[in-house]
Formats: sequence, structure tokens, C-alpha cells
Amino acid sequence: MKRLLPLLLLPLLLLPLLGAAPTSSVAPLRSDSVRQLTLRIDGKNVPADTSSSRFFLSDDRALRLNIVRADDPDGEGLTILIDRFPVAAGTYSFQEILSGRNRDASYRYGPVSAYSKSCADNPGVVTITGVNAEKHWLRGTYRCQVCEAGRGARRFTLEGEFEYPVEKE
Repeated sequence: MKRLLPLLLLPLLLLPLLGAAPTSSVAPLRSDSVRQLTLRIDGKNVPADTSSSRFFLSDDRALRLNIVRADDPDGEGLTILIDRFPVAAGTYSFQEILSGRNRDASYRYGPVSAYSKSCADNPGVVTITGVNAEKHWLRGTYRCQVCEAGRGARRFTLEGEFEYPVEKE
């Protein structure tokens, strides 16, 4: 009998190879919250706070990206607004102001307050490369210039990539 026992167990050992092994009723936990976010200011990497940063989509289809610096989690950071966002991949340029669409950016950090509309030209762009409506996330890149107002005003170029959940506002 001791010699027959290994032969009886052999079919059970082959089940995983055949894809017929019994499955566990407990599925492994997976995080559905995708939070990858980068921020560069004038080419310098600045850590973004992924717990304070938020992307919002309002009922009237206004998309607001709020990217907060890790060294100022209670601050406003960079806010980009795209009015009438169609929830589709594409490039959304700030130059389309004449079309009646509101696309602009503001940046606040410490004593600095800068706005894309304060710049003589408004070359901002948000490119959406991926949309997952089921899981409510967007993937893409952003690049904008913001300027302080007044004498001695500075210009900042802010850019980065994101793969981030979108919340209803």
C-alpha cells in the first residue's frame, strides 16, 4: 500500500500543470488607486504630494488638475483648468481661448502667485494619452507657463506626467 500511495497522489500533482488546480475563494488584494504624478519646475524635479493632489471632473465637464508640492501639502500648488473636457484622449491647448473654452493655469507656492493669463503668450497644453472611464483615471502629460504679475515678474515652466484617478466634483 505504501508503494501505491505515491502513484495515487501523482494525478493531484499534475493538476496545476493542466490548469485544473482548485482555486482559492480569497482573491489577492489589489490597489485600484493609480497615483503616479511628476512635477518639474523650470526643468528641476519637485516631488508631488500624491495624497493631497486631486483631479476633479464637474457635472458640466470642467476638468481641474490640482498638483500639490510634497514640501507644501497644505498649499495650492499648480491648478490647471480645462473647460468642456470631452473625456477623451487628445491634446488640449491653452491657445484656444478664442474658441470660448477656458483653459488656464495658476501656481501658488509661498509668496509666489503666477498665472498663465499673465504671460504674453499662453503656450500651455495638456495631452491625455489614456482614459479609463470604468476605473475613473486619466494618463497623460502637461506643460504650461505661468507668470507673476507686475514689475520684475518671473516666468515659470511647469511640466510633468500623470496616471491619476479623477473624482466627481
